[in-house]
Amino acid sequence: MKLLDGETIVAPDMVVYEVANAVWKHECLLKNLDDGKQYVAVLHGLIESGKIAVIPPNEDLMQKSYQIAKRNELTIYDAVFVALAIQLDLPLKTLDGEQMRVFTFESNEKLQ
Repeated sequence: MKLLDGETIVAPDMVVYEVANAVWKHECLLKNLDDGKQYVAVLHGLIESGKIAVIPPNEDLMQKSYQIAKRNELTIYDAVFVALAIQLDLPLKTLDGEQMRVFTFESNEKLQ
């Protein structure tokens, strides 16, 4: 499997801290991961190489995220990924069924 071969992941800046927090949780609380620092270093390397593009907050993205969250009773944390994908006209990659449902709904609304 070629991970990210020729592709770039685009994500809001909070993803950096969400991923780092997940690594911490697995190392410190669940105790099923050794040396989380190496995973954080890999994440940083992917960002530095451009394989992951981290998008800083801007008012338009914040407003759209808020509207999507309010309209769909979705957390802002989930709505920002939906709003960013729609704003950049990119597919949303998620394992969260509710987040995908909202993305599909909001994408269809945008087309109308």
